[in-house]
Formats: sequence, structure tokens, C-alpha cells
Amino acid sequence: METGMIAVMFALIFGGPALWGITDSVLKHRRKMAQIKYGRSDKEAQLTADKEQLKETVAMLEDRMAVLETIATDPARRTAEEIEKLR
Repeated sequence: METGMIAVMFALIFGGPALWGITDSVLKHRRKMAQIKYGRSDKEAQLTADKEQLKETVAMLEDRMAVLETIATDPARRTAEEIEKLR
């Protein structure tokens, strides 16, 4: 092989990953700076809204489940009396 070919192969083998790492770091930095400058993306805002809605739904379902557990475990007479009180 020629000396030039060896130098090119050496540069590709050892320089490629280093160049990739530098490029990746620069792109990550630019993404972070854009988030700081422009705020959160629409996708992130939608995910946050969905998360809050899911938390509310889970809380509501937990409350309903507690009522159902009370109905299932209480004696029938007491449950009937409480239902009559609500009417």
C-alpha cells in the first residue's frame, strides 16, 4: 500500500469517531440552547397536558374504587340505610 492510503485509513479509523463525538456534542448543545431560547416544544407541552389529564382521571377512578370497596365490604343493612339517607 502507498503511504497516502495508509494515512487516509488511519485518519478514517481514528479521526471518524472523534469527529462524530464533537458533532454530537455541538448538536446537543444547540438543541438545549434552542429550548432555552424558544421554550418547550409543542410536543412537550401536549405531553404535559396529557400527563395532567391522566393524573386527574386516576384520582377520580381511585375515589370510585374506594366507594365500590366500601359497598362490597360493608354489611347490606348499613349500605341500604346509607342509600336511603341519600334519597
